[in-house]
Amino acid sequence: MKPGYAAVLMVMLACPAQSRAQDATCDADDRAAVTTLDALPAQVQYLLGRARPGIAGIADIGGKFNPSDVILDDTVPMRRLVGGVAGHRCIWLTVEYGGVGHYQKKLEYRLIADIWMQRKGADVERAPAVLPPAMR
Repeated sequence: MKPGYAAVLMVMLACPAQSRAQDATCDADDRAAVTTLDALPAQVQYLLGRARPGIAGIADIGGKFNPSDVILDDTVPMRRLVGGVAGHRCIWLTVEYGGVGHYQKKLEYRLIADIWMQRKGADVERAPAVLPPAMR
């Protein structure tokens, strides 16, 4: 076997082990149900758009949100927290999105070097950009 192939093979075999080690730290976490956005760390709330007003924001569990694509009230968010589980180093959330393609998305956040970062989800979860009223 050529040395280059051996190096690539060693890297490929080491990556899953590192991934399992990271998952083990989350598995060992004490977990609690997320019953409100206020229970989440400030960094995660920021990433979700908690402080943003109107359709760019996110509603709390059971809160009012717009499940359709018709915006009759632009003070109501287009997303809502459905639930989740939080540990000391890992947070798993389910967020409901309104619109024509009404759906739910599973998000995962991990505390890495004292910074909460999104690890799983379709895209990095940020509050959606909103066009100025003149552009709508």
